[in-house]
Amino acid sequence: MRAAIEQARQGGTPFGCVIVKKDAVVVSAHNTVAQDFDVTAHAEINALRKLHAQKKRVDLSGYVLYTTCEPCPMCMSAILYAGITTVVYGASISQARQYVPQIEIASHDLTAKSPRKALIIPG
Repeated sequence: MRAAIEQARQGGTPFGCVIVKKDAVVVSAHNTVAQDFDVTAHAEINALRKLHAQKKRVDLSGYVLYTTCEPCPMCMSAILYAGITTVVYGASISQARQYVPQIEIASHDLTAKSPRKALIIPG
């Protein structure tokens, strides 16, 4: 989680993410929405894009994603489609909503409706 927090600091936003396998950080990213003029450039999406490009595969099962804030519905959907096994987050969507607009659908609610499952560990 410390590495995700550091990513958030580097990006100048509250949003940072790392993806880990066997306790080693494989990729890290932060939110680049403003820099990229891309509303999909959330930390989690940026990290997934990096890992997909690095591994040259769609299925990312066996990886753990750490993120400073609970993934928004867009990010959580991408995480589930990618097959990420575990998601660990710091602040909840409700908490993040106090600072930036959020669609308040919890990660566990999205996961419950998905054919793919991920273990969700809140901070």
